[in-house]
Amino acid sequence: MAGVQTAVSPPRVAAAPHSVTLWGAYAVTFLLRCSQMGTIAIIVPYLLDRGVPVAMLGTIMICSAFGSALSNLVTGRLVDRFGAWRSLVGGCFIAFLGAVIFLVVSWLPAMAASYLITTGGMAAAGNALRTTIGLGTPAAEHERTFGRFNSIGTAGALVGPLMVGLIVIDGTAAAPWFAVAALGSASVLGLLSRKPAIPSELRKTVEGKEEEDAPAKVSLLDVLRAVGPVIALVSATATMYGVYAVLWGPFLRELGAADPIIPWSFTATMLPVVLLSPHANKVLPRTPRWLVVGVVTAMLGALAFVYSMTTSIWMAIVISVVEGVLMAISVPLTYALITKLAPPAALGRAFGVASASDSISSGIGTSIAGVLIAAGGVSFVFELAGAYCVAGTALALVWWWRKSIKR
Repeated sequence: MAGVQTAVSPPRVAAAPHSVTLWGAYAVTFLLRCSQMGTIAIIVPYLLDRGVPVAMLGTIMICSAFGSALSNLVTGRLVDRFGAWRSLVGGCFIAFLGAVIFLVVSWLPAMAASYLITTGGMAAAGNALRTTIGLGTPAAEHERTFGRFNSIGTAGALVGPLMVGLIVIDGTAAAPWFAVAALGSASVLGLLSRKPAIPSELRKTVEGKEEEDAPAKVSLLDVLRAVGPVIALVSATATMYGVYAVLWGPFLRELGAADPIIPWSFTATMLPVVLLSPHANKVLPRTPRWLVVGVVTAMLGALAFVYSMTTSIWMAIVISVVEGVLMAISVPLTYALITKLAPPAALGRAFGVASASDSISSGIGTSIAGVLIAAGGVSFVFELAGAYCVAGTALALVWWWRKSIKR
């Protein structure tokens, strides 16, 4: 690619990737995902119990996607400028502050604003975590490290709703305290963690130091050129999963599932992600990673067509297990690809743009899913979402292929 060093990866270093610092980052990841998914699991009943009108639920819920997208776009540059460690601590503290405000206010605009602050802070912290791992580990270890990162984060996503379920037996009022406790613990752990053990060649980038030999400034356009195929792929899959968020409940109910089966079914998808993500680097190791990611993502889209033809609850659960296996491969390899393609001096912005694309696309999918279901039914929407994912993945593959030829 003319004028942009898109294939630059951090130099290989002898330092072990799984240091105390990285395990601290994993712990913060676990707590952030616990808080995020635990809150999502209970937010609607909690708001209803607080007297929020049903018609206004969407006003608050949309703040999650908006806050996450806006934060990722803004904080990507801050991570590159001020350092991943500072951004991690700042993001955790902002999320904690937003959760406390959400807990004590009852005015609807204030609740919406505080929810936006919370999700924005968590997005900033997540962006900083991915940048820390990307720049703080040898290039040869990226896939394994991001696999472990994805596994631990997914474990938090499973544990959070389970823990919230234990404290809402007598009502939902205690639920926000769970988020406050988790985010507060994440803030303390982030603050106490040692600064990332960054290779000396990259320390000026991560810590935001200005030196004479600092890399040339990289524009947002350069970042988009570097990770454009990843953005196309992330957008396609996120839109599909935004549709799934609305579609999954009606789908299982049509198959005759009892309501408890609906949340439990997520375990079938997430357990393979927890168990197999650390081993994503072993999948076709000599095959170009963009090709592996593209093919696996296209298979995820194709599964939507299988769902549309499913008439058994248990068959749907089996397909969910297959979906989880594919996600255990695609997510870590996608993170590693971003680290490989993006200029090291702009890795925070690259992760920020990718995460913002994820949030925006997921929000679009969620917002249109209900209309599509009403117009064409559950099977039609599965097929439409799957076709969109496959088409977006095909675009990304062609884009990657053209980039590889130019190199």
